[in-house]
Amino acid sequence: GASGQNPPNGAIIYYGLKSAVKKDDKAKEEKTSTDDTKAKAEESKITVEFLDAAGKVVRKYPSKAAMEATADSGEPERRADGGPRAGDIPADAGLNRFVWDLRYDEVERVPGSVLWGGGVDGPVALPGMYQVRLTVNGKSFTAPIEIKEDPRITASAEDLKKNFDLRLQIQKKLGLAHETVNQIRDVRKQINDLSKKLSQAHDPREQAVKDAAKDLDKKMTPIEEEILQVKSKSPQDPLNYPLKLNNLLAALGSTVEGSENAPTKQSYDVFKLLSGRLDEQVAKWRVLVDADLKSFNELVKQKEVPAIVLKVKS
Repeated sequence: GASGQNPPNGAIIYYGLKSAVKKDDKAKEEKTSTDDTKAKAEESKITVEFLDAAGKVVRKYPSKAAMEATADSGEPERRADGGPRAGDIPADAGLNRFVWDLRYDEVERVPGSVLWGGGVDGPVALPGMYQVRLTVNGKSFTAPIEIKEDPRITASAEDLKKNFDLRLQIQKKLGLAHETVNQIRDVRKQINDLSKKLSQAHDPREQAVKDAAKDLDKKMTPIEEEILQVKSKSPQDPLNYPLKLNNLLAALGSTVEGSENAPTKQSYDVFKLLSGRLDEQVAKWRVLVDADLKSFNELVKQKEVPAIVLKVKS
């Protein structure tokens, strides 16, 4: 068409490479007697990091989520439309361009879950001095970046800082919510895999392990369901099922970010309420880990359940 294309929105970084940086091969799976989970992908040969004035990394590419997705599938994490995720690092010989959207790191996701009216993206960085650090094959290069104030914004620097601070607090709580759910689901998968393994081998210890697993799951599930709406699996599902703590936090973050003024008293009040309710569930989970999960592991040890069992025909 005759219309032009707007420039990318964010900090545009240019860098030259003498030769192309090859992608790492998929890491080999590491298997031990206690852990046969897939190994994470090898550290990327090229990374881009953004640091604040205090030297703290606020955003790193490739992200942890992208690295884990690569480790699991052997392919870089992709968007829903099939394209590479934002922040895919160009690594061709010659001049390369990379765009930082000025956001802090996103928090971990819960695979297969849905967020309504909010997301996992980090807050937008405040005006000020930052640094970009490019690391290629272990050698790092840094350069300064200045984020300037948008002249259209009339809010004071103090109000913008209050807005950013609350947004970052909400982000941390959302991360805690997702981390807890992912832990619960990982424990459930390990327990189910163990029970399945014993069942396939017709091991006489199966029933005792299965009964203990059922009791443990009865205590885990209510915690998971308070934090996240497990019934919502498609974008329209939240119309039918109530939002839970993680989605309420994400939506609050979106509301706070949508204002250029200091957060309202109501925003602080809602955050305090949601934060308190989440902390209660996280505390329950930690008690369960220290007591019930420990007891389950002791049962497995007492029953001398083997790490590897042979399947036998019935």
